[in-house]
Amino acid sequence: MVLVGPVVSGMPYSRHFLERGNRASELLDKGDVKGAVSEWSQDKYLIAPGNDIARKRLLALLLSNPQDMTHRDHRLRTKPALARLHEIRVPTLILTGDADIPDVHAHSGAIEAGIPNARRIVVEGTGHIMYLEKPAEFCRLVFAFIRLNTSGS
Repeated sequence: MVLVGPVVSGMPYSRHFLERGNRASELLDKGDVKGAVSEWSQDKYLIAPGNDIARKRLLALLLSNPQDMTHRDHRLRTKPALARLHEIRVPTLILTGDADIPDVHAHSGAIEAGIPNARRIVVEGTGHIMYLEKPAEFCRLVFAFIRLNTSGS
């Protein structure tokens, strides 16, 4: 299993984490999808500072798929999973961008501690959407993990 920038229910979120999307939500409530897309594309945790090409790619993806911004099923899960992580019995790779929001780093650490044989890698120079920022590095890490865990199968 490969998790990218994961969070886990049953672990608290900071106020900053919960409120940082409020401006984009306000714009969506007013029907301003373009404004909300622009707001999210500038989020410093999604794309690390200085990765302008990836930021432009994110903006283009969001603009070409505005329906992804308008449905309201992104609620955080309320059923706690944190205490059940030890039940996961598959090799797990956790990838976190070094510029991702601190909550994601805390949650990723808890997930790594909770899943037996989990391994977490922090990818330098990336935010939450590392596969847009460093696609070759992302693929290298994922493929190496898959090869390591499927050899002899």
